[in-house]
Amino acid sequence: MATLPLTAGGLACPCKRMASAAEFHAFGTKETFETEAADWIEARLEDALSRRGKATLFCSGGSTPGPIYETLSGLNLDWKNVTVGLADERWVSEDHEASNAALVRRTLLQNKAEAATFLPMKTADESAFGAEAALNESYGDAASVIDVLVLGMGEDGHTLSWFANAKGLGAATDPGNLLSVAAISAPKSKVTGPITERMTLTYPAVARARSILLMMSGDKKKTVFDAANPDHPVSKMRKAAGKALTVFYRS
Repeated sequence: MATLPLTAGGLACPCKRMASAAEFHAFGTKETFETEAADWIEARLEDALSRRGKATLFCSGGSTPGPIYETLSGLNLDWKNVTVGLADERWVSEDHEASNAALVRRTLLQNKAEAATFLPMKTADESAFGAEAALNESYGDAASVIDVLVLGMGEDGHTLSWFANAKGLGAATDPGNLLSVAAISAPKSKVTGPITERMTLTYPAVARARSILLMMSGDKKKTVFDAANPDHPVSKMRKAAGKALTVFYRS
C-alpha cells in the first residue's frame, strides 16, 4: 500500500497540537463501513511497520469494532512487531462479559494477529484508583507513540471512558497529566450500565496518537458530534486529536 505522509520531525508537545475539522467519511452500508475501516487501520499499521519496524494499535470495545477486528486478525501484517492496547477498560476481570480485553482477545488476537503483543488495562488491584502509576509502567512506553487509536462515541457525548461529571475526569482530560492512564468513576446511567469504575487513556496519550479513527453510527450520535458542545467529553478529544482525527459514520 502507499506510504502515508508524516509531519517532518514528528509531533510537537500534545498541548500545542492545532485543532481542526475532522476528516469525515459517510457510508451507506454496514459492509462498506467495516471494509473501509479495516483498510484504513491496515494502511496505517503497515506504514508504521515500514518506518519504525514496529506499530501500536489501541482498541475500544463495543459492538461496532468487533467485525473490523475480526477482519484485521486475518491480514498479512508483521503482527509479531505490533503491540495492541486498550483505549479504556471497565474494571472487571476478563471472564466478565463487559471486558474490553476479552472482546479484543476474541475478535482481534486470533489467526495471524495472535502473534501480536497485548497489553490489558485491568490489573489485580481491587480499584482502578491507585493503580494508575503501576499500570503506566506498562502502558507508558506503548502509549508514547500510538500509531492507530480506535474510538467510539456515545449519544451522551462520551468517548474513551471520559464521561461528563465523572470522578477522575479532570485528571483524564488534563493536558499536563504526566501519566498515560487515569482512573474514572462515571455517573451511573443507561450508557454506563452498572459498571462505572474504569481505566482510560489520558488527554496527552490521545494527543500523541498519529492516527485516530472515531467510528459512530446513527443520526443521534452525528447530531451530538456536530454540535461540538464544550461540555461533552468528545469535544475535549477532538481538541486533543487535532488533525489526526478521522471520522467514519453510517446512518
